[in-house]
Amino acid sequence: MAYFELQFKKVFKNTLTWLILSIVLICAGLILGYNALKGDQTTIRYQINQDLSQQKQSQANLPTVKNQNRNVRQILKALDNKNWDHAYELMIRQNNKQAAQVKIGGADLRQEIKQKNARLNALKNANLPEQNEQHPKQGWLFLFKLSEGFLPAMIVAMLCFILSNIFASKYVDHLNRAILLPSKHSVLLDIILGLLIAFSLTLFISLLIWGLSSLLFGSGPLSYPIQGITLPGSFKSTYQPLSVWLKPAFILTVLTCIFIVILLLLLAQITRNQLSCLFLALFILLGGAILPFILQSTSGGSGMAQTTIVQYIPMTYLLSTQVANGNLATKFSNPQLNFTFGCRVLIVSIIILTILNFSWPWFSKQMTKFTKRGN
Repeated sequence: MAYFELQFKKVFKNTLTWLILSIVLICAGLILGYNALKGDQTTIRYQINQDLSQQKQSQANLPTVKNQNRNVRQILKALDNKNWDHAYELMIRQNNKQAAQVKIGGADLRQEIKQKNARLNALKNANLPEQNEQHPKQGWLFLFKLSEGFLPAMIVAMLCFILSNIFASKYVDHLNRAILLPSKHSVLLDIILGLLIAFSLTLFISLLIWGLSSLLFGSGPLSYPIQGITLPGSFKSTYQPLSVWLKPAFILTVLTCIFIVILLLLLAQITRNQLSCLFLALFILLGGAILPFILQSTSGGSGMAQTTIVQYIPMTYLLSTQVANGNLATKFSNPQLNFTFGCRVLIVSIIILTILNFSWPWFSKQMTKFTKRGN
């Protein structure tokens, strides 16, 4: 316990820790402010009002336009009365009428209407007001959208800086000072310490971001429907409550945190230098997360690289939310990029890295003996 207490004090008294946390929170705050300024320009209500104003300005005397105006007013009235399911039903009927009027050659338009109706049906069944999914403000949806790209990158960078400082700073002239401490030091203690720090900091940042957005704009319902892909098996689009996507994303995030901690500990043991450990960790983790997109851009028309390699790269699953809802699988046309396969890859990687961590001191001694004999 004394060792844990000492290291936690070292983390939270370090100016670098608070600087990194401040940068992450400031960036999240700027994104939230930008979303708030964008308002509801992509929502159904905004688009309906725009269509209504355009119809009033042109050809308002036509019977078809008058009927459309009447339908639009009914929809707006239902939205104003918070009669969400009725409003969405009216929109679906209006879309179906539009689809029925489309003649030969309108396949793309009919497909677009079909996609709109699928979302409207999901909102109707949930009986919830629409949120601006492109620029979310409410707590749960804002945190979910941040976790699709921004938040994982920030957390990886933060953990690399903080954990490399903890794990590698104990080495002076490539000698481990921790073995000189009165309390017994071991690799297991370092792993537990790293996991506690990683989980606490990740949870702390997530709660602060969720709390800030919830305080200003409300937390929003966890039952809000979000589009995703059914995997494995097919690329069938489906709408599921936000909580359904959050559960696998949370599990993958836990596994990726464990992977990051054990990888950093191994790099610290190998390099025995803080800057070298930090550089290698950032290169492996962030570079590994970008690698699938590089492979995709350089694979040409065959697409074989991302199909056969991407799912085996542990760093791919740092984008846990995109893996959980199937967006990443869609981008790479690879159904293997799913929650189940990701868990397997991460667990195998964690086991291998753990074995290397425990066996590295022995390997290091053997290499030292071999070097001395060679001299």
